Amino acid sequence: MYASLVRPYALAPRDLDLYLEKGWFRLGKNLFTTSFLTFQETLFDAFWLRIPLDSFEPSRSQKEILKKTSAFRVEEGVFEWTEEKETLFQKYREGVSFQPAPHLEGVVPETGNLFHSREICLYDGDRLIACGVFDLGETAAEGIISFFDPEYRRLSPGKALMLRKILSCKEKGLTWFYPGYVVPGYPRFDYKLDVSREHSEYFDLTDGEWRNIRELELKKQPLARMVAALVHLEGILHSSGFEDFSLKRYRFYDIVLDSAYTDYDLMTYPYFIHCFANSGVEEVVIVYDTFAGMYRLVMCHKVFRITMPPDELYYSEYLLHETRVIFSEGNPFNFAFGLHELLKRRVNVVK
Repeated sequence: MYASLVRPYALAPRDLDLYLEKGWFRLGKNLFTTSFLTFQETLFDAFWLRIPLDSFEPSRSQKEILKKTSAFRVEEGVFEWTEEKETLFQKYREGVSFQPAPHLEGVVPETGNLFHSREICLYDGDRLIACGVFDLGETAAEGIISFFDPEYRRLSPGKALMLRKILSCKEKGLTWFYPGYVVPGYPRFDYKLDVSREHSEYFDLTDGEWRNIRELELKKQPLARMVAALVHLEGILHSSGFEDFSLKRYRFYDIVLDSAYTDYDLMTYPYFIHCFANSGVEEVVIVYDTFAGMYRLVMCHKVFRITMPPDELYYSEYLLHETRVIFSEGNPFNFAFGLHELLKRRVNVVK
């Protein structure tokens, strides 16, 4: 699956380490993973990052960032939700160009928090001006959020909080710090790479291994490989007489990250070739599994009907659940031949 969410009932520090190591991250009270993200209708690869703490030392510029906030009182402790922090979060939310969660409670729950959450707060006198939250595992930590008063933006409090979180984890003897994901081509998250460009590692979905960020090649990652494979197959199908089979972007590939839909086991492929409606409750589509390097003809059940304006580039009619794989093949020409033979037999049976 290219997106998934779990709702743990208990989470020991060692459990968090294992989730982080496999490319999962916190989302409210849950844990999620995803291979893709959409911003402004554009689909991007997403790559999880981690920083080895034994090799991390602040650079000269990072020391300057820390120096800017050195006059403020710093307090670290167990995270506690307060009205003061919620008010600061709302002020921060109004001062940024993107849309964070509506409330701090949606990021770090006030009650029922299974994570071992810590906070680092900056005070100008008695005034709370910045807060950074991170979760501790046994040997690793994840940075959840940093928010601050926009009036202090010139002092880079967000970057200072991230550095303080990392240094705090290093002092505690932890091995890894996970800052979340980076999205090549979408610069909003590039600040995470600036923390340790030389030593940062990314989670390579092609084989489930962590690699140095300098080894990242987008053309070998899931999105580029999936689109290229499906475009190639679509061309073969059109030249073979299947002109109505068309490549579609599936608008709801990540709806499983909404806990209301998690239990429906919905499709998570962001692209597929739509073939035809097999019945009033079924669709037949072709997907490309980048993990296995295989084309798959898939029967899908239409779970929920969605009312959206029609768009020929998207499939937006239904939420789909994969019921069975009809057949698989790695070679696109062999797949097209197999599909032709299968549909020919289907027509003969109908006759």
